[in-house]
Amino acid sequence: MNRLFRPRVFLAATGVVAAIAATAGWSAQDSTASSPAGAPHTASLTAAQVNSAPTTTRSTRPVCVKSGPRGHCQFGRYAGITGASSHPYVDQNVWSPISGWHQTLHATSPGNWYVAASMPSGNTGVVSYPNTGFFYNKALSRFRSIISSFSVKIPRRAGTNAEASYDIWFKNSPIDEVMIQNDYSPGRGPSCGTWTARRVRFGGSRGVPVHRWDLCVNGSTAYWETATGNMPTGKINALAMLKWLVKHGKVPARAGLTGFSYGFEISSTGGAREDFRLNSFSAHASSR
Repeated sequence: MNRLFRPRVFLAATGVVAAIAATAGWSAQDSTASSPAGAPHTASLTAAQVNSAPTTTRSTRPVCVKSGPRGHCQFGRYAGITGASSHPYVDQNVWSPISGWHQTLHATSPGNWYVAASMPSGNTGVVSYPNTGFFYNKALSRFRSIISSFSVKIPRRAGTNAEASYDIWFKNSPIDEVMIQNDYSPGRGPSCGTWTARRVRFGGSRGVPVHRWDLCVNGSTAYWETATGNMPTGKINALAMLKWLVKHGKVPARAGLTGFSYGFEISSTGGAREDFRLNSFSAHASSR
């Protein structure tokens, strides 16, 4: 199953917001809410990209462990995420389970977690999207900036089929989902028959290194894919990438930005256990 043609899954905003309202401080709790959920590239990071890497203090003790398909870890205020309308969560999110799947989430914070996953060999459809997520619930035109950084580790063993990606959701727009994919396992292959744009340049200001991206639009989903090699650590100007879609008529100016998440789309681990790690993550937004 081509990853561009996966089933549609929408954010369960009501359940998540209710859980958020009941959360105070750094607590973790159960919830049944879930969030929705590339070509192999090889390139070295530039010095600017390395220097832009976010830092984190790792803990060896997860505060939330989930192994069910809808395991949900709700967190309180987190310094790495600002300008959002909700507190962040970390979601297990096995939204398309298949026979033989196993996945356990170990979360210490929204910027420090991993999943130990085992997915059947040869599977190509996306099974899970473990992610850090939160909500903005604001018109895109009201944002002055959204700058986000990440550091991930994806297994590189043959048979692994996965990528690291943002998953961003709109309302009042024919394109309601935008994915920004930055790191791929060797088993991920190109899937866009016709590219909408190639090697579009973003960055160069606000502390974001210059990077080039390819764009594919398929139905109601737009995919930005890194054009110049895997980027397991980096920083992006997310607002610039979203406003490009407005400027070029893909998303209407009246669109509202709702859910914002970052994690791993996992299809296969070759039948073996693999760890997918988010070592650090930040997202800082400011409004007009």
